[in-house]
Amino acid sequence: MLDISFLRSLVRAAIAIGCLTACAPVSGTGGGLGGGSAGFSRRDERQRIGSFSTVQAVAVSRRFVYAASGGGIAVYDRVMEAWLPPLTRDQGLIDQQITVIAGDPVEEAVWFGVPGAVVSYRPQTEQLQRTIVTGVPEYIAFDRGGTGDAFVRSAGQWTRISRIGLSAPLAQPPVPASVIAPSTLNDLYTRFPTLRTQPQLLLREQAANRPLRQFALLSGAASPERVSDVWLGTDGDGLYRLDPTLLQAQALRFGLLEPGVGALALAADGVWVAGLGVPSSRGGLTFATSDLQQWRWLEGTISTPLTGLRAYTLATRAERAWMGTDRGLVRLRLDGENDVAAWTTLDGLPDDRVLAVAPRDEGAWVGTRRGLQFVSDSARVRSTRTRGLGARLLDNTPVYALLFTGDTLWAGTESGLLAIPRPDAVAGGTLARPRAQDPALRRPVRSLAWSDTVLLAATDDAVLRLAPRGGVEPVRIPALDVLQVGQVTRVAIDNRAMWLAGTTGVVMLSRQTGALRVLRVPADVPGPVLDLVASRDWLWLGTPQGLVRYRRTGDGLVP
Repeated sequence: MLDISFLRSLVRAAIAIGCLTACAPVSGTGGGLGGGSAGFSRRDERQRIGSFSTVQAVAVSRRFVYAASGGGIAVYDRVMEAWLPPLTRDQGLIDQQITVIAGDPVEEAVWFGVPGAVVSYRPQTEQLQRTIVTGVPEYIAFDRGGTGDAFVRSAGQWTRISRIGLSAPLAQPPVPASVIAPSTLNDLYTRFPTLRTQPQLLLREQAANRPLRQFALLSGAASPERVSDVWLGTDGDGLYRLDPTLLQAQALRFGLLEPGVGALALAADGVWVAGLGVPSSRGGLTFATSDLQQWRWLEGTISTPLTGLRAYTLATRAERAWMGTDRGLVRLRLDGENDVAAWTTLDGLPDDRVLAVAPRDEGAWVGTRRGLQFVSDSARVRSTRTRGLGARLLDNTPVYALLFTGDTLWAGTESGLLAIPRPDAVAGGTLARPRAQDPALRRPVRSLAWSDTVLLAATDDAVLRLAPRGGVEPVRIPALDVLQVGQVTRVAIDNRAMWLAGTTGVVMLSRQTGALRVLRVPADVPGPVLDLVASRDWLWLGTPQGLVRYRRTGDGLVP
């Protein structure tokens, strides 16, 4: 005859083992998030930001707002009025997999469903807990009693999940009077009919030269402690905070305007981001401050739309941004006017594929797949004959990179590295080659970078170090090994470090200590690195999966 106490101990052991299996954290150690990839122990050391212009679901707890999109879940602190690091693939989520989301009425947490599991996240402790369920979760509600357990419906059956992640199937659905159901968009429509009848009067931000867009409401939720505090998710215009009583709406921008990053440019207090041309409802430039708290979206005008543009390069000078795309050159004013101008082959450009831009006060030198062209910035008074275009050089030669050092323009081309001393906007200039024995400088030069007295040129074979003023033979930098990064996309340098980026990773070398660090795809970087810029404290990478920010260490590298 079996001992009853022995059977009970076996049951308790089985429950404990089930909890360890079913409630395992999505990533990190001990339920904490840590860094989503190897080598990063803190979340602020590496943050990935995707597009949050389309908010498919919204949930609200007593302090936090959670906005789910294809790029993950954005977290907004209502008390501090600050954005927290979002939940993304780094924490184990897969794009477009969130099926349902609900704010916790008992504690500061959010519960969301993914195929085969329910995940709860507590922002204040950064604890992420996963409980396995059958099928795809469709609905989440909470026990009105003292426990506050979650009731989940998936695959036609109900499951009760405790605060520590223990799950138990329910034979019958919970009684409606015994549960707390999170508010939905339909509930808000019933409570505030204006949302259904005239939503655009509340949410529209219209400029005279911008297209009139009708952004649909996709999701909504009300604050648990104040029903007049409503949060709405739109189809392309991000998250809104709405007071339906006073008919006042506030747009809360976060993340990229469109998925993917094609090019980057540093700003004094942040970074500008140009898109990859992924099909979406909107397209344009995104600005993010270095602390990722302030975001700004700039899109095209009625006459010059930017939707679907694939950006190859981005450069800023004063209040202007120059963007090279697969549909020509685009210039945007970054001041209050937000004026947009564009040049294509119809205006006289050698090719619509603009790969490099070197801006000046009076305009910009533009490198295309078929040559080099100067474009005047006086777009409003273009000559009917020249349409703002000036000198043209290197006909039928792809120009991959442009860089000014003093009054000399360096060009990385298909036929090697070239210099144009004192180029003239009308007359052009004289082409010269650097005096070098290394044959690599006569092969295609993919990227250029400059800092203090050092010029870097990246080819498919090597990275070479040059002295722009001459007198020193160019030398290769063996530590920046192109075999480590696949196809070379960018090279960069500042007073502390040098970087080489490509389709399979990034190699970085400290100029102070000689230390070497390699970031690999996909362990450390989510995808091919298409662009790279560095500020004093941060390293920014642009990838098809979004923007990635790394904290820099004292030697100029990353942890």
